[in-house]
Amino acid sequence: MRFRQLLAACLTVTCGMALGGVGALEAQSDSVCTASAACAEVTDFTAAVSGFRESVSGNYRVVAVTVRFKNKTDRELRLGFVTGSAVVIDDRGNRYQLVRQNGVRGIGEISSTTFDPKFMLRPGEESDGRFEFYWQPARGVIYGTSYEIDMAIREIDPVADGQYRLGREHALHFSGFGEGAAALAQPATISASDPCAGQPRCHFATAFAAEVTRVTRSVSGQLNDQIIEFTVKFTNMTTEPLILGFTDGSSVAVDDAGNRYLWNRPGIKDKTGVRGIGVIGRGSADPSFVLEPGGSGSATFKVWFTARQNQVGTRYAFDFTVERLEILPSRQIMSRREYAVGFGDLTVGSWSGSSALEELVAAMLRSAGVSEQ
Repeated sequence: MRFRQLLAACLTVTCGMALGGVGALEAQSDSVCTASAACAEVTDFTAAVSGFRESVSGNYRVVAVTVRFKNKTDRELRLGFVTGSAVVIDDRGNRYQLVRQNGVRGIGEISSTTFDPKFMLRPGEESDGRFEFYWQPARGVIYGTSYEIDMAIREIDPVADGQYRLGREHALHFSGFGEGAAALAQPATISASDPCAGQPRCHFATAFAAEVTRVTRSVSGQLNDQIIEFTVKFTNMTTEPLILGFTDGSSVAVDDAGNRYLWNRPGIKDKTGVRGIGVIGRGSADPSFVLEPGGSGSATFKVWFTARQNQVGTRYAFDFTVERLEILPSRQIMSRREYAVGFGDLTVGSWSGSSALEELVAAMLRSAGVSEQ
């Protein structure tokens, strides 16, 4: 009877959520990944490729992959990416390697001697990890147009308060990607729990929501520098103050012509690449961007592409990373969590914030007995 009731619930809600408390054999019969090569499911979590973007950077071809992980269990789940385990291979056999520095965003890494346990998902929660792969083709080599992705994700199990050990490792495989339709795909969601689902300018990260409210484009200099600025509104979705910081150098955009826009022009250290939010760099962190419960604040991110005579696009995908900060009693600043934030199919223009999201925040604050900001 219990299983029949849950099976009926799957007709109206995500099966992974409805079967969260059932045994592994029962959960497997209602896999949400059955018909999708872009999705992988194991006993404790589901992983779906929610963004796949191709671009060119100098002599390199770049593939950026966003994977959305969802906790299927009724407990907190910590995951880590196994360093060196990811690769992208195209249908010509060319091998795209993960970028060594900043190639992994949003999820901690696991090496032979250390691991980062900060990527924690509550029951039913979803969150993204972003991975960037590079390949430098030799002269005359033909590159492919469809791709397969492999990576390993390992569970991190608690053993005592604040102490963890490595758990089971999972080999994940994704396929069915290529140029064109998938290149600027809006990050998707595995369940209906995401209030931003279906809204291309909105990203939900549980602790906060991020909405693109303005995109501007300008041209500068003799080299035809294309400058795109994205204004993003952050809303605190929790009932406690939230401190966010921008991870230095993490913003990147790709247009529908395959051009890659970086956070800084080559050889020029321009401090105006981000405004309105503190920056987290090597050995430093600015905790000035504080959002009260339900409160909002905006930041602007600038990216560049030196076009010269290249064709430029008119639609953009935009990604960056922010971190949730905590000020310890010792006044030291600690990063509690990193979030890979992404948007797809953006055009030049201005928009107001989502009214549905505002209503959700108001309802959350009322239920918690917190006054609106």
